[in-house]
Amino acid sequence: MRSPRNVTAFYDPTNRIWRGARTSPVYNPNQSLGELVLNRLAQTPTSIAQVSADSGAEVSCGELRLRTIRVAQALAGLGYSRDRADIIAMAVRNGEHVAPTLFACFALGIPVNTLDATFKRDDLGHMLATVRPTLVFCDQETIEEMSAAMEIAGIRARVVVFGKRVEGFMHVEDLLVPTGVEEEFVPVHFEDASKELAIILCSSGTTGRSKGVSLSHSASIVSVTGLNNCYPNDVILCFSSLYWYSGFAFLLLGTIFGAKRIITREPYTPDLALDFINQYRVTITFFSPATTYQLLKHPQLHQSTLASLRVSICGGASISGDLKQLFERTVPHGEMCALYGLSEAAGAVTSSENSTYKQGSSGFVKPNYELKIVDDAGNPLDIDQEGEILVRAGLCTFMGYYGNSEATAEMLDSDGWLHTGDIGRVDEDGLLYVVDRKKDIIKYNGYQISPTELETVIQSVPGVINVCVTGVPVPGNDLPAALVVKRNDEANAEIETVIVETVRARLGDYKQLRGGVYFVKELPMTPSGKILRRSCRDILVTMYNKEKAR
Repeated sequence: MRSPRNVTAFYDPTNRIWRGARTSPVYNPNQSLGELVLNRLAQTPTSIAQVSADSGAEVSCGELRLRTIRVAQALAGLGYSRDRADIIAMAVRNGEHVAPTLFACFALGIPVNTLDATFKRDDLGHMLATVRPTLVFCDQETIEEMSAAMEIAGIRARVVVFGKRVEGFMHVEDLLVPTGVEEEFVPVHFEDASKELAIILCSSGTTGRSKGVSLSHSASIVSVTGLNNCYPNDVILCFSSLYWYSGFAFLLLGTIFGAKRIITREPYTPDLALDFINQYRVTITFFSPATTYQLLKHPQLHQSTLASLRVSICGGASISGDLKQLFERTVPHGEMCALYGLSEAAGAVTSSENSTYKQGSSGFVKPNYELKIVDDAGNPLDIDQEGEILVRAGLCTFMGYYGNSEATAEMLDSDGWLHTGDIGRVDEDGLLYVVDRKKDIIKYNGYQISPTELETVIQSVPGVINVCVTGVPVPGNDLPAALVVKRNDEANAEIETVIVETVRARLGDYKQLRGGVYFVKELPMTPSGKILRRSCRDILVTMYNKEKAR
């Protein structure tokens, strides 16, 4: 076995597999998440667990524990239970009562399907039909969409509302009434928590309709507690809702390690992020590289504004050298950590730190994970050879796509390897480089073109805020085209010329932007900051066709 410069990962040259160090879990994985959360909250009852940036309301660990128990007792009183094979759906923004509701479900052993509160009825209906929950939590603003989605799915379920009260519907605060017997509550315990379903996350939907990613209690405990160094004096800011693995993970991470979480129902904006970091002295953030870039380019940003920031965790895409340098100039005392992962592996598979960063890399294989690169025939490739990234997650491997055995078989092979669909390579030091999604690769005249490579070059042009490159389909080919968000003070024609000339100077002929450069005010993105490539492609195709029709 060859060890890279990070001694926590090792290379097996015979099987061409990179392996993270074998370590024991921080907490016993053979328990329910409800047991773990309630035990941890009881350790520090006076510490502040969460602060709502929307209202200023603070909730202590002791109060969060009591609320969790009350919701659990109320749900049990309504007849919901693990024995009845109930599943509960949650389509809510990050409000004050989200954490105790989720934790109550875990304490009862009832699986939770977390949905995007911004989903429209068709997407909601698709997931509801797949999972068939018996109880649904949703925001008051989305009752109409949820009701229509339930009709589409052909299900009948009780609906409990977050936000303002609505006549005819139970409100989440109805579940928070003191019972007087809170201390008699005992959370569920499993004989084998690795076989017990905890949460059904939705695959991101950037490449197709969402599937239900099923994670066990054990997988959730092992993956989240191994995510990143977190301490009781930390303050965490993550805009992601429970729909995203990051929202679920950072809720658990903060709660289990006793950190304070800053929550908001509002979506990410650079203004809000800057305000919250400054006001609450945030020490840990989780943003995508695109949203991190927006924050660091904020016109009101000064080094003192981010003085509290200890770690900026980036996921969803690789960190460019330009972004890393910008972060180091702006937050010289902080650390930028790149993650690569997937929900099916219960989160992060690789991570990097300042001392191990190389431009474009996503870090080393994390403890207890394995990784290899294979060609189209499934043969393992050697160091610095590009192919599909396969991951073996051990205890953190997902339990399958809920109700979709065919998709599960395509994703997870008989040897336990997850086929990520991502193209990448591992260098001689053991650092992973994610080149692109298999499905995102642009094919022009027989060449395979990485959108990420083009985006990195275009992002370096002054005045470019964000960019997505996709292929515009023409007979027999894909033409690389760029959808660009620019500063308002930049003229379209001038910055287009600079972009085209920069790409021409830095990249080969077959990588040129033959599909054109087009400008929009913003790119379609998921709430967690991932670019929706399919939507960008649709926009580019429409703009390209209009241009050709002139």
